[in-house]
Amino acid sequence: MGDTFEVNLTLTRDKANSMNFEDTYAGLGDVWYKFESDASGNVTLWANPDGFEHLARCFLKMARTGKANGYHAHHSLEFGKEPEGPELTIIHVDQPR
Repeated sequence: MGDTFEVNLTLTRDKANSMNFEDTYAGLGDVWYKFESDASGNVTLWANPDGFEHLARCFLKMARTGKANGYHAHHSLEFGKEPEGPELTIIHVDQPR
């Protein structure tokens, strides 16, 4: 195993059917990410370090705050762009069988 680093993070515990994104931006100054997909269904994600950190915090909140099955969040494919067209939808579900 290689070197390790420690992560100290405090996030708000959201309700089962809502999410507060304010804390996912705390301490970050330059959030940028962009998702694209091609005709074959391949998905590519580009992100700067703050973009990856923001997305990680969002996913961690989805994993740790007791979201109801079916809870979902809609985002534009590029951070900061108005949602005009395709979007990223993240949905909380039980493990598929």
